[in-house]
Amino acid sequence: MVYWRFLSSQVCRAVGPFSCFLLLLAGVLACSDSNSQSTKVEPISGDEVPQDTSKVDSQKTLPFVGGAVMFTEVDPINIVYEDHEGNDAGWVEFFNTSADTVDLSGMYLTDSQADPFKWKFGNAKIAPNAFLLVFMSGKNYPDYVLAHDSLDMIGPGCWTWTDSQNDPAGESYADPLPDRNKNCFKEEGERRFGAVMRLGENEELGWSSIAVFVGTGNSDKDDVLDISATNEILMQAYITKDRKVSFRLTQPDVDDWKGYEIVFTGTGDSSTVYRAPLPMGTTFPDLQNIYGTRMSPEANESQEVAVKVFSYIARNRGHEPHASFKLNKSGGHLYLVNADTAIVDSVAYPKMPVGKTWNYGTLLDGMPGFGFGEASPYGLVTQSVVPLRSPALDTLTEIPPSGFYDKPFAISFPENAAVRCETGGIAPTAESTIATALTVESTMTVRCASFVTGALAGEETNRTYVFESAPAVPAVFLTADPNSLFDPDSGIYMEGHFAQSKEPHYGANYWLDKEVPVTVEFMEPGVNAPVFAKRAGLKIFGNYSRQNDKKSVAITFREKYGDSRLKYALFPEFPELNRFKVFLLRNNGSNFGNDYIRDRLASSVSEGLGVDYQRGRFAVVYYNGEYYGIHSIRERSTEYYFETHYGLDPEKIDLLKADNSVSAGSATDYVALMDWLEYHTLENEENFAYVESQIDVDNFINYMHTEIFANNRDWPGNNLKKWRGTSPQTKWKWFLYDLDFGYGNSYSEYTNNIFEFATAEDGPSWPNGPEFTLLLRRMLENDGFKAAFINRMAALLKMNFESSRVLERIDKMMSEIESEIPRDQKRWNLSASRMTKQLNDIKDFAEERPGVIYSELQEFFGLGHAAPVTLSVNGSGAILVHGLKLDASPMTINFFEGFPVTVTAVANAGSIWSGWSDGVMEMTRTVVPGEIESLTAVFK
Repeated sequence: MVYWRFLSSQVCRAVGPFSCFLLLLAGVLACSDSNSQSTKVEPISGDEVPQDTSKVDSQKTLPFVGGAVMFTEVDPINIVYEDHEGNDAGWVEFFNTSADTVDLSGMYLTDSQADPFKWKFGNAKIAPNAFLLVFMSGKNYPDYVLAHDSLDMIGPGCWTWTDSQNDPAGESYADPLPDRNKNCFKEEGERRFGAVMRLGENEELGWSSIAVFVGTGNSDKDDVLDISATNEILMQAYITKDRKVSFRLTQPDVDDWKGYEIVFTGTGDSSTVYRAPLPMGTTFPDLQNIYGTRMSPEANESQEVAVKVFSYIARNRGHEPHASFKLNKSGGHLYLVNADTAIVDSVAYPKMPVGKTWNYGTLLDGMPGFGFGEASPYGLVTQSVVPLRSPALDTLTEIPPSGFYDKPFAISFPENAAVRCETGGIAPTAESTIATALTVESTMTVRCASFVTGALAGEETNRTYVFESAPAVPAVFLTADPNSLFDPDSGIYMEGHFAQSKEPHYGANYWLDKEVPVTVEFMEPGVNAPVFAKRAGLKIFGNYSRQNDKKSVAITFREKYGDSRLKYALFPEFPELNRFKVFLLRNNGSNFGNDYIRDRLASSVSEGLGVDYQRGRFAVVYYNGEYYGIHSIRERSTEYYFETHYGLDPEKIDLLKADNSVSAGSATDYVALMDWLEYHTLENEENFAYVESQIDVDNFINYMHTEIFANNRDWPGNNLKKWRGTSPQTKWKWFLYDLDFGYGNSYSEYTNNIFEFATAEDGPSWPNGPEFTLLLRRMLENDGFKAAFINRMAALLKMNFESSRVLERIDKMMSEIESEIPRDQKRWNLSASRMTKQLNDIKDFAEERPGVIYSELQEFFGLGHAAPVTLSVNGSGAILVHGLKLDASPMTINFFEGFPVTVTAVANAGSIWSGWSDGVMEMTRTVVPGEIESLTAVFK
């Protein structure tokens, strides 16, 4: 940013930048009449002028000497510029006003005069009339490292393939650009590539595909380029505006269509340089062995897209300095201090509204100075900056909270507050009608803000007033620009003009990877005011369920909207879960119109088993005041889940899908483990111990049992995730999600033994191909694991999976929404009789499943007749069955006659082991069902 290249800064050059700033700020404050009875326009962001919080005596401040380097921009929030690691810490910008290079080494940056040497610059220089950004990340990288190691990614090898070459042929195409006869060509002596592409429909084939491949060499897998010294992709290209194009880096040991993916969204401008960070030190992508790039439209992009790539390089971006402390988002001071403890320059910055920075530019009166402006890192300021902000409405008048009302009321605003309002979810602007009063007598959504002349607009106030009785479950009010959601042409909730005729209608607006701003207000039952009101991003969520009339949405909290985390306990049963990056409002997925509970029921029965699953809770949702019915509030199975549950850094998680595609982190180690299992039996205890060192065996068993009990037939080749922490490294664990095809779902036509299904060696790629059943098959080769697998399932049939427990859970869930179901069914034209039948099917499944599972266990493993054993605890302690803690005493479990069971007695704190009821003293022992009918663990 430059303040018009200092066109109006002659005075500043004469008195020095710091003195100029002080004069400007004094003038701005002098113009604000603090004693006036009219509406006040507060200096700097509506807050008090930031006070220096240092403990230094005000008479002993550091001396000011001035210099060529001055502060020019402060951005505590940062939504526009990422660092070399792909993070978006706040930043501060400096400008060198002189004609000479300035060496900053030996200078210091601090936010308190009491601590002048808080952070020291390393090797960092600013060229004449140039900028330098310093990220305020707390990471302490003192040096300024310039970009280096640039490598050209466009080699001579090139080929193109589309599904139109398949049999049966598809309709996709990837034609050369209009003025070319090949997808790869030379222009002005430089290699370039491009295509006009569109994914077509192929109902017979069932999939569509395009590949425009450009090799780093001759496109052979053995002609690789080592780009491991780089950390960034730079591509100058024309890409059709708003179209998404996938670029996959290909390596020899991974199919090209599974390569490391980078997606760019087109600007429609040939001068655009697209950037993407590259992970360093991984084996996916293996940057030492890149043999090309596979270009195609993004999977859900059904419209035609044109691409012309002018240059495509990998480089090491280098990095800006990173200070060892962070900016205060509430406002503060910054000082550039020299080695003699004198101030070179200083800036006071206020609390920032999201999307603005504290910029040095041209004020409305033509003078240079600081004010609110658009972020412009390393760029010129072309618009005036505004040093003042209009007041927030809640400082002017009392505005009733959002909620449910039964009587009309009125809201009045001071006449000189310049309050402007819009209804129906539309955002107010400086052109909106000025409002001095509002009458609220029916359901409405209103958005208002103050627009005082010569000041930045004040913070927006959102309210939703619903004139009806409050529901028995939480209500979620979503306020957003109605066009962004429901415009027939562009709204993300709508089909739009480019939907394919074939389900699930790829190309529809609801398949766009597009997020819109939304205000989320959350009403707890019995509380007629929001327990929180936050700005966030809303995106359509799900797979085929996107085509349902009621859609699932993801609500994500980001700095560009406000807070980056929601700090609230969404699920009262789990008060410890009180920090969320994202949550879902789910339409019940594939079971929309069938039931309300299948997926949530199937995963929640695992509670207490240590298996990760998405907690849930019902809510009624209103869009801009309009009733949209019953949704399930659910956690989302991303890397941020582990931050919420375990306090783990989301950037230090490996999270993989069923096919080992990466949701977060890296698949390298897990893929290596599966490759090893292909050629090693686990009958060998040493081999089993190796696998046990890599995976959490208890977790794996409990996960498998939950999926198997649910009879999920959209698994294990789909809807399966595994994860581990990487720092410190933990064992692999499994994650339950999307069990829509379980619990008697009519979509699942498989009726064969579930254990045969889960261990099939020759199943189709979906849903149970051999690569997805390999781990369980190998684990069952080990006698110890097999015994645990069988006997723990027998125990769970009397615990979590016991019919009365599952039926009780069903009744509890349904009772929560009983009063709301008729209205929801009417809103979405759902069949009440169909949904009643489906609920009865779920209950029948819960009644019958334990017996079916028991019989299938006997059949698959060739086990004997049922042999009940009653296990009891006398005193303070517990009994484990192959490591599974029984949750009740006494408990009669139907084990299998003659099949040994390992039981362990565990004393609670303060109790002493006394022995088993038959006199055996070993805490861990093996019993044989049929030879023993009851056993008690005794503690003193």
